[in-house]
Amino acid sequence: MKTYQLDQEKFPRIRRNIILSYIFLALIGLGVVYLYIREDLFGQAWTLIPFVCVVFAAGGWFALRQRRKYWEEFRLRIKDDALYFRAPNLPEARIQRKHITGVKEVRNGLILATPGRANTLLVPRDLPDEDFQEIKGIFEEWAGKGD
Repeated sequence: MKTYQLDQEKFPRIRRNIILSYIFLALIGLGVVYLYIREDLFGQAWTLIPFVCVVFAAGGWFALRQRRKYWEEFRLRIKDDALYFRAPNLPEARIQRKHITGVKEVRNGLILATPGRANTLLVPRDLPDEDFQEIKGIFEEWAGKGD
């Protein structure tokens, strides 16, 4: 049995993407506010500017906090007969080796297929590179054998 966790060195890239996304969304929100209240912006409506910024800052902080929790609590355990997947706010998932029928590599990681669903589970590429390659080999072997 081996347990895999997400690579802590890859988290700064995720944090940067979340921050940039929320800055972009805040700018769009400010643009929408400006389009609707142009002339009134210099009257009482100017208070909407900090409100919009605070709303998007709070949303970004919440998204960042949720992603950090996911990053720290993500676990993927592989035993001889099954795969166990655990993430925050989700029950532990178990997929038996004999049920894995296919593996497809996509930009974000590996998608496992089972007889019931083509896209059963996404194994993120944010694992350490050597662990990701090891897991990919294990799953391709499992899918090829079909037990």
